[in-house]
Amino acid sequence: MSIPQHHTTTAALPEEVREATRAWVAELLEEPDVTLEDTFLELGGHSALALQLGRYAHERFGIEYDLLVLFERPLGEAADELTERIARITAADAEAA
Repeated sequence: MSIPQHHTTTAALPEEVREATRAWVAELLEEPDVTLEDTFLELGGHSALALQLGRYAHERFGIEYDLLVLFERPLGEAADELTERIARITAADAEAA
C-alpha cells in the first residue's frame, strides 16, 4: 500500500482531493473500478478502513474526513466536504498570521 506524502494543512485543489479519495478507497478496498459516485459503505468499507483512509488524508492534507459524511454520501461529496474544510482552515491560518 502506498504511503501518502506528508503535508501540513494547505489549500488543496478539489480535483487533487477527489482523485486522492478515489485512489485511496480503490487501494484500501482492492476495488480498481471505484468512482466518485460510489459510497464507501456500499463498496464494503467499514470503520477500520475509514480510520486508515482518515490517516491517509491527514498525512497528505493535514485533516481527516468527516466520518459521517464518508459513510452517508458518495465519495465525491466526502472529498468536496474535506476540500471545503481544508479551505476554511487555510483561510483561518492566513488570517491569524
